[in-house]
Amino acid sequence: MALTKMQTLVLWALLAKTGASPLKDIKPDVKKPDRDALVKTGLVAEEKRGRELWLTITDEGWEWAADHLDADLPTQAPGACIILRDWLTRLKVFMDASGLVLPDVLVPQQPPKCEAKSEPRSESKSSPEALPAGYRQVRQSIRKAYLQITSGRFNTRAHLCELRKKLRNIERDALDEALMRMQREQEASLYQLDNRIEITDADRAAAIYVGREPRHILWIER
Repeated sequence: MALTKMQTLVLWALLAKTGASPLKDIKPDVKKPDRDALVKTGLVAEEKRGRELWLTITDEGWEWAADHLDADLPTQAPGACIILRDWLTRLKVFMDASGLVLPDVLVPQQPPKCEAKSEPRSESKSSPEALPAGYRQVRQSIRKAYLQITSGRFNTRAHLCELRKKLRNIERDALDEALMRMQREQEASLYQLDNRIEITDADRAAAIYVGREPRHILWIER
């Protein structure tokens, strides 16, 4: 779907605020025709919260943004510097949580050299190299995988079954111990899926037990 340059800029402003914001706090000011167009496309939802009108990016909006990071923007727009500052702030949060440095993001990585056909590496394909089992390394891997699952967003639930898929090279006991420690130290929360219909076999297999209660969801605030 085609957006105008200003509508795209409004979407970036919302993304910089982690996807939701009162209308009055968005800069540049969102004109009603642009707001209505974004709502009509299904990329943005609007709702009243008390006396304020809030705009929230929908799942379709997040997907559109991921596919259009190179979309054209207005060359002159009030508030654009604020949006850039907010984006760089979010980038810093992501890098700190993921253990990345700026060249990891901005400098293209060289692809690995092809292995000679005469030297197959069947062992490495069948069993991934184990990561260090130290808490610091496992915690960092958990936070990185969480952000990958949630498209870089905190305050969003991630299913433990998805987390375990991304961290197959960490022993389950080490991963569970790290998750429990993160919860004890209030760095993360483990929740149970309340809707029984929503729970899949994969959720049951990946659950971590707190007492006798299974927890299926990981939630990290920051």
